[in-house]
Amino acid sequence: MLHRMHAEYGEAGPGGPVKMWHMVPDEKHVGLCGRELSEQAATLNSTEWGRTDETCCRACGVAWFQSVPFLADEHERKDYLP
Repeated sequence: MLHRMHAEYGEAGPGGPVKMWHMVPDEKHVGLCGRELSEQAATLNSTEWGRTDETCCRACGVAWFQSVPFLADEHERKDYLP
């Protein structure tokens, strides 16, 4: 399943700063944490998770990281000698 980041705004709404980033299944507007988000809100690629100045939703992060596969080839240890 593909995911993307979706902005949550504060009291100023979409005209104001991003309050927090949530992870949502592609083409949906509900975070993995259950929060409903505006259809007009900004989105980012999931690879930006943890790289924004704004906070990322902890509950979304936990759910997302539990759902993505761990690919050992992407985490090869260079210092390990068999």
